[in-house]
Amino acid sequence: MIDVHTNDTGPDPFDDEYEYDFSKGELGRYARKPDEGLDIQIDGAVGYSLRLIPSNKVVGRFSTTFEAWPAVLAELERGIPARSLVLDWHGANGERGRVSSGRLLAIVARSGIGTLEPERVTAAG
Repeated sequence: MIDVHTNDTGPDPFDDEYEYDFSKGELGRYARKPDEGLDIQIDGAVGYSLRLIPSNKVVGRFSTTFEAWPAVLAELERGIPARSLVLDWHGANGERGRVSSGRLLAIVARSGIGTLEPERVTAAG
């Protein structure tokens, strides 16, 4: 027979009368408030650009992604489908890559400017 030892001292956390002391909890030091917005930072990126596909026309250039969110939303309001929008990062040595695109970009942009309840992106977008 195997002897199992458990730590029975202290209150049972599954007991209905047990209460957790939330006063000792801390807000994460990097946590943002709901109305602060979101800034995505890519290591080595010196700028960001918003472009339309398939034409690859650059709609705007930005130093941070936080500055790009209003431009993304403006393009959506103009009737540009979300699937036609791409946000790219640009490195100092000429490298570039995609930050986000399509419906995900639209959702991130809406939450990125501090909108508490992001609007629903339609299936066409």
